Amino acid sequence: MLSYLKPYVTYLLAIVLISVTSAAMADGKLTHLSGQVAVQKADGSRVVGAAGVRVVQGDTVITGINGFARIELSDGGEMVIRPDTQLKIENYFYNKDQPAQDSFIFRTIKGGFRAITGLISKRGNRDAYQANTPTAIIGVRGTQYDLRVCQADCGAMDDGTYVAVRFGEVLAANTQGSLAIKAGQAGFAATNQPPVPLPQDPGIGFTPPASIPKLDEKKKHASEQDGAMLPNLAENQQSRSDASATSAEPSCSIQ
Repeated sequence: MLSYLKPYVTYLLAIVLISVTSAAMADGKLTHLSGQVAVQKADGSRVVGAAGVRVVQGDTVITGINGFARIELSDGGEMVIRPDTQLKIENYFYNKDQPAQDSFIFRTIKGGFRAITGLISKRGNRDAYQANTPTAIIGVRGTQYDLRVCQADCGAMDDGTYVAVRFGEVLAANTQGSLAIKAGQAGFAATNQPPVPLPQDPGIGFTPPASIPKLDEKKKHASEQDGAMLPNLAENQQSRSDASATSAEPSCSIQ
């Protein structure tokens, strides 16, 4: 190859690499909002929530006392985040041509959400979707569910993690044990206690305003066909608990 062409070839290859990486890491975006919403970036800067704002790995979505946010993810998954929530995207990778590399791991620092899964966990990596909370790892596969973390802010409800499954099945696990939660069931995990079933949903669900569209109900049929459980979540919870003991979560309060 002629030497004078090398800089141009290098430049073109860099553009291609950036484009491929961006496509794989295009995690999701805010589509609908109500009330006060912000996205805190990994560097601590903050973006005011608006339709079309991207949500990427390392971001924390924050809703105010009256705030709601709806997120669409690149794998087809959807989430509606309830008021007074902090939800951090810890790891996300989706590329339609690399199913074995799928990953969606996020942490609910406070508050809660309603979600319906996309393709992540339904193809190559079956254990790719994990919802982390202070008291449990929730392994999810082909599911619609509600999750809420209570920290002296849920009225008469005890502190801990609550999960209510609408379709499909999840596995709640921590260092003390694990619990399969199926469609129509609810479960609870307190600090240093194994997850336990609840006789009924104690009020985990919520009703967004009319400006927030419902999750795509068509996806529930796929959820009903896919309820296999996730292995080794208790071990993962132990390693994550050890790691989190040496680091503190960032301050994410809305000013």
